[in-house]
Amino acid sequence: MKEGISVIRDDGLLGTVVNVEDVNLTVEFEDGSQLVVDSQNLVHQKNNTYLLNLGREETVIPVVAEELTVEKEEVTRSKVQVHKRIETREEVIYTPVTHEEVVVEHIEINQLVEGNIPKVRNEDGVLIIPLVEEIVVVRKRLLLREEVRISKRRTTTSIPQTVTLRREVVDIERTEFNETD
Repeated sequence: MKEGISVIRDDGLLGTVVNVEDVNLTVEFEDGSQLVVDSQNLVHQKNNTYLLNLGREETVIPVVAEELTVEKEEVTRSKVQVHKRIETREEVIYTPVTHEEVVVEHIEINQLVEGNIPKVRNEDGVLIIPLVEEIVVVRKRLLLREEVRISKRRTTTSIPQTVTLRREVVDIERTEFNETD
């Protein structure tokens, strides 16, 4: 069973299941009354409603509530008038007066800063504001301007020259014979 199911009481009054706990169902009827019943006491009808079959006569206990209405009414009980006046008198008082002077000191440090710029800081009630200045730093360094490369290169060229060459040559002469000779 689940909430929202329609239930019809013996007297025909229509109700709805508003709470389900295990097998107990709380049914609220159109007249505002509520009844906790066992789910086995409901008989399914063809029109998807359930008929409540208690097998006993039901007692309906009406629930009555009283309401209270509160209203307020203002009643004037008295009047109050206030007058204001100023009285003056002279009195001598002594008040301490404090005079402060600001002392500004310039302390030369002349030290190169490595890393981050120093931050403003407070040491023993003294505000220290570092002042930095960019300066030009000249350094002598070696610069490789060029390289001179020396190597050997071999080239072959043909130059006309007159040279005397000697050679041995063999000449062979052959002579053929006739048969008639």
